[in-house]
Amino acid sequence: MTTHQPNGHGSPFFLTAFFTVVGNHLQLTHFSDPQSRDAQITIPRGMELMRQEMEAFLKDGPLTVHLKGETTIPPPLHEYPKQLGCEAAAYVPILQEGQLRGVVLIGARDGQNLDDDAVEAFNRTIRLTINSIVPKMSPTEPTSDRRAAELRALNTLASTAASINDLQSFYATIYEHVRDVIGDYGFVIALYDQKTNSISIPFLYEEGKLSNIEAFPLGEGLTSILIRTRQPLMLVEDTMNRAIAMGAKIAGKPAMSWMGVPLLAQGVPIGALIAQDLENEHSFDEDDLRFLTSVANQVSGAIYNIRVLNESRQTALQFETAAEIARDISSSLNLDELLEKAVSLIRSRFDFYHASVFLKDPTGEFVVVREATGEAGAQLKRSGFKLGVGSKSIVGYVAGNGEPLIVNDTTRDATYYPNPLLPDTRAEAALPLRVGDRIVGVLDVQSKSPYAFAEDNLRTLQILADQLGIAVVNTELFAETQEHLAQHRLLHHITTTAASGTTLDEALESAVNGLQVTLGGDRVAILLADREKKALEVKAQVGYAPDIYELKVPIGSGITGWVAAHRRTLRVNNVQEDMRYIEGSVNTRSELAIPLIYRSELLGVLNVESEQYNAYTESDEELLGTLGGSLAAIIANARLLEQIRAQAERERLLFEITDKIRRTTDLQTILTTTVSELTKVTGANRVHIKLGSAVEEQKTGTGDDTH
Repeated sequence: MTTHQPNGHGSPFFLTAFFTVVGNHLQLTHFSDPQSRDAQITIPRGMELMRQEMEAFLKDGPLTVHLKGETTIPPPLHEYPKQLGCEAAAYVPILQEGQLRGVVLIGARDGQNLDDDAVEAFNRTIRLTINSIVPKMSPTEPTSDRRAAELRALNTLASTAASINDLQSFYATIYEHVRDVIGDYGFVIALYDQKTNSISIPFLYEEGKLSNIEAFPLGEGLTSILIRTRQPLMLVEDTMNRAIAMGAKIAGKPAMSWMGVPLLAQGVPIGALIAQDLENEHSFDEDDLRFLTSVANQVSGAIYNIRVLNESRQTALQFETAAEIARDISSSLNLDELLEKAVSLIRSRFDFYHASVFLKDPTGEFVVVREATGEAGAQLKRSGFKLGVGSKSIVGYVAGNGEPLIVNDTTRDATYYPNPLLPDTRAEAALPLRVGDRIVGVLDVQSKSPYAFAEDNLRTLQILADQLGIAVVNTELFAETQEHLAQHRLLHHITTTAASGTTLDEALESAVNGLQVTLGGDRVAILLADREKKALEVKAQVGYAPDIYELKVPIGSGITGWVAAHRRTLRVNNVQEDMRYIEGSVNTRSELAIPLIYRSELLGVLNVESEQYNAYTESDEELLGTLGGSLAAIIANARLLEQIRAQAERERLLFEITDKIRRTTDLQTILTTTVSELTKVTGANRVHIKLGSAVEEQKTGTGDDTH
């Protein structure tokens, strides 16, 4: 504050500095020097002085100090105004309930007369305004007003957390209550994603503005230290050097005062709350840290629950997308229409920036964009955009190696080459379209957010890529068989009929029935491998006696067992001359067995038998070998689809149960609802929920049960 000299002597203005007492420290909170606009930049920010010593010298009122001669006052009170070029100074105490809460320094320079009248005028002014100043100051112990404000904030947050649905509005509520208690400082809410080992900042208040920071890897900053240690941290002086000494790397403008507490859910870090002052040291004390810790404890559970619910909804939607595309693949051979719908669903349902499918050209040297989203995709298709198989590009690498490649932050990948048509890409994932050991193309997805790809959505994307690979192969097979009518009827009928089955059993039954019709009445069986029993079991057949289902063929025994063990097709023109033959029908004369292999995994054996000698030719072997590859993909696809349905059902049930539970904050109601819902879902006759720590149970041998 700048103050006119009351008595009119000398220069009409004095240098003034306002300090608050924090522990044994006088912290400068306001400075005014009418003779120099730049003085505030270079002045000391405070002074160390024992509280008892300050109170002893200032208990009787203002203290005037003449700086040229010797004095008995504490050295800091003497040296501070001398550093500012003052010849005389006065300290006016601010007392509350007998305790020193602050000090006003009045400094006089050349020719200024700092007499008792001037000091008393300052003293009267300060006493008149003390009621508005003192509440803004930080006492060493929480006052009843401060404690009441804390309790109001925590109670309000508790009630809000019980009914919150929108995280962003909840973040704003948290900040408002923290600000009301500790003051208007920079505030950060950081979230930690364990799946991607990254941190994002959805709420950042700094210098009066709200913003956010996209995901970045868990590293060596102060926020990362909070996540790793799971302990509160406060730095209020020499902050940058102390942070560096702890091993932290500081990015951007360092805070002069910094405190943060981790957000923990079930002991696991899910984020952090951070307050910081970029301008002043000693802005926070232990009471502030204690309160921020209480806030974190109050809100972490709600943040965790909402994130889990949102993730469950997103996962269920992604599985639904996979199932929808699988149904389309089963019912359509229009590849262009199928791929257009697929990339559109993937982009919208997964909230991606761009999605595209590349297919290998006939030479196998390039992958060419076949379908892509948006205007960028249209331009890529018009230009016939292609990449070399095995090239250094993400898509080219995957096309050549057949393994997924994920770049979770394009700005940190030295080998990443941005596409000018897609300038906002921050993360990219490419997954192979495979059928058996064959790579037919690549599914490429891009996001505007770094670290957008976690294990869950990558697993679903790989399922989709496998589905699309099957669609591509089915379409290719359909096109090729146009020139060979018999092959067309065989492959198209069997693969589409089998693929249209809603269950694995239906798919297998459709396959054997269709193949028998095509082969003119031969016996057909599909045996699936049981890896634990190391045997083949008949899962679908036509033309055999019903007891064929009881047949268990050890892998390595018989013709089908030999095929399974060696993973090679075997054509036997006369089974009576082959010692490996195990009789399945007394009239069998020739046999052809095809291994069913998908992604290097033996799924089973396709076996056909005829009552004629030499019934099968090399052409039949080649034809059924191709069919075996498609059947293997269909079997794998059917299994994946069953897993998808089961997972989607589990996610739906979890969402319904969680939604019912979180509607109440009453513990008994929560437990009763949980027991009821678990009984319905599992069909159990009895459900126990035991409360109490393991340590308490060891001591007492008892626990609380809800049945």
